Amino acid sequence: MKILLTNDDGIDAAGLHATYDAIQGLGEILVVAPSKVQSATSHAITLHRPMAVTPYVCGKFKGHAVDGRPADCVKLAIAELVGPVDLVISGINHGANVGVNVHYSGTVGAAREAAFQGIPAIALSLHLGDKTQDHYKRAAGHARAAIDEVLKVGIDKGVLVNINVPILDGGAEPRGMKAVPLNVSPMHDRFDREAGADGRVYFQAQDSMAFTDRGKGTDVDSLYDGYTTLTPLHYEQTDAAALSRMQAAVNASD
Repeated sequence: MKILLTNDDGIDAAGLHATYDAIQGLGEILVVAPSKVQSATSHAITLHRPMAVTPYVCGKFKGHAVDGRPADCVKLAIAELVGPVDLVISGINHGANVGVNVHYSGTVGAAREAAFQGIPAIALSLHLGDKTQDHYKRAAGHARAAIDEVLKVGIDKGVLVNINVPILDGGAEPRGMKAVPLNVSPMHDRFDREAGADGRVYFQAQDSMAFTDRGKGTDVDSLYDGYTTLTPLHYEQTDAAALSRMQAAVNASD
């Protein structure tokens, strides 16, 4: 199996290197990742400037560093750098990606790009408690166990599987794995406000994973309860019921 490994934290990120080690034995691992941090870039792509690609070597870890977004890395990897692959793995990310936060995530964006192209894809993230403790080696081991389960079941065409590992501070271990739906409640938006010397007001978004409703039985609820969560996501966003109503009204004269 040919595996493309990418992320949104940059090719130097400890989480990416830990994932690389954890997935050894799954197949041939090819790394194409952003040259610098691209968190919260969602599915953005680069159109109006050239992207530099630089060979990257760190011990046995080799790959390509791309001056672009996570989705760029997948597009460029498939089209120019490594060719067709059988699986794309994105992460493991510095912080959880659950609920509506998946729409902002560059980690999930890279996996979604693979799904666009009909390639099975998995996004990996670690929920952080104490931001100074990342536990990536342990997290990647738990992620590998979840990946193995996903591959046993299989990934449908056009689907990515979003995996989140719970906080591992203080020697904590996940309580198990749960396949759960996505929480669709909104997030609490919080901003620090500061008056600038230039007379303007500045707002700095706070780093928060607070949701208005944990949504019992969803990915947010289960992750916060200490489970590794697995959520299959489809990029098809058409609302079939609403489309049917609109077709009945708008297409009535056809």
